[in-house]
Amino acid sequence: MSERQEQWEARYASVDRLWSGEPNDWLPELAAGWAPGTALDIGCGEGDDALWLAARGWEVTGVDLSPTAVGRLRDGARRAGLDGRVRALILDVTAEPLPAGPFDLVTSFYVHGGPAPDALDLVALLADAAARVAPGGRLLIAVHCVNPPWHRHEARTYRPDELLAALGRTACEGWDVELAEERPREAVGPDGAPGLRSDAVLCLRRPGR
Repeated sequence: MSERQEQWEARYASVDRLWSGEPNDWLPELAAGWAPGTALDIGCGEGDDALWLAARGWEVTGVDLSPTAVGRLRDGARRAGLDGRVRALILDVTAEPLPAGPFDLVTSFYVHGGPAPDALDLVALLADAAARVAPGGRLLIAVHCVNPPWHRHEARTYRPDELLAALGRTACEGWDVELAEERPREAVGPDGAPGLRSDAVLCLRRPGR
């Protein structure tokens, strides 16, 4: 394992459940009315988004670098009777290519790079993801504009216009921008203390059918 993979595997393995068990807020808000198709969930974690999509008829491929997280997605799909619609892969996107697709939807929620020289290049990853989007399909992204105060890591943050401009130059020129907004909100940290977080949420649709 890479150092990054080891860190995330240790984080997942240290608890019975790392995340809430609910899909990220933006997915139900935006995707509830979309016709199901094929989807790729990058950084799927324990699979809350993938399972939400699969329960609504999507054929979902989830990728994450943590074997424990991927195992929890597989277990969740099996318990829900969705294992026929979910493929869960252990994959480090800094070292291995994304599944080829094409996909009607590619999601990337809170996958961040950082300042270290060998850190993930989020723009390059999203450009690669965009190449997997089918004509008429969507790329749905959420990242932090402002890191919550309880975050101790140095995750790179992006404003919506910054990320949109970078993708427009590299991968998504001519795509329809269905959403590019900053979404601030109050949140509660692991210690119960309140704080402000702010997210950049982008939904881009590839021209096509």
